[in-house]
Amino acid sequence: MKALNRQDEDFSPPLTPLLDVMFLLLVFFLVSTSFVKPEKSIDIKLPTADQAVQPPKETDTVVVNVKESGVIVVAGRVIAGQQDLEQTFDRARKENSDTVVVIRGDRKVFHNDIVRVMNGALAAGIEDISIAVFDTDDEEAD
Repeated sequence: MKALNRQDEDFSPPLTPLLDVMFLLLVFFLVSTSFVKPEKSIDIKLPTADQAVQPPKETDTVVVNVKESGVIVVAGRVIAGQQDLEQTFDRARKENSDTVVVIRGDRKVFHNDIVRVMNGALAAGIEDISIAVFDTDDEEAD
């Protein structure tokens, strides 16, 4: 009978497959994580409304943020002027004819800035325009 040797009992698991599995899990969780859309990350205090309705989700939506200072931001890009705004809407309409424009205007923004966005959408042929508001029952309105 063979005598037991203490060196034969030391067993260390191979670390390479374990590291491969850990990196695959890390990549999986990074890919499956939902990130904040740039339209929602802009700090805008929306006005409140009693009759707020959720827009349908099946169409292409262009979210336009209008800051209190009058700066217009679309998809994280600051719009330089009215012509740039109309070109942005025109490109979106050419990609999808059912494009919807959602205006997220700060509650202290001048009415003129909101009308400029509406005119830009209408000039590009987009007639489905919505204005984002908080429902009065929503606790984030304050």
